[in-house]
Amino acid sequence: MHSIPSGEARAARTLPAHGLRYRAAVASRAVAAIGGGYLLATLCTRALALGLPMAPVDNVIAATLTGLIVYAVAAMWAFAAASASRAWMGLGVACALSTIVVLALRAAGVGA
Repeated sequence: MHSIPSGEARAARTLPAHGLRYRAAVASRAVAAIGGGYLLATLCTRALALGLPMAPVDNVIAATLTGLIVYAVAAMWAFAAASASRAWMGLGVACALSTIVVLALRAAGVGA
């Protein structure tokens, strides 16, 4: 039988356990990545579909393909941010800016 030296056993017992706070932060990031990323991708897709200077069909295709990239980057951002609150704040600011662009384009009469 192998025995664990007392120093290694002590180190194994003192490792920090992931508690409820850690799990809540991961869950918050996951919701931000899924929900916030989807909202941001949708808003960016809408803004690009309205603002690109091509035929409407080409605008929608280009905007949708770009939206897929935006969604992936937003999900990565949610887990790369320093904290869950920063992830939410970054996605919120990006969504607000995208909303302003969409509203400005609609007010200018661009698109249908």
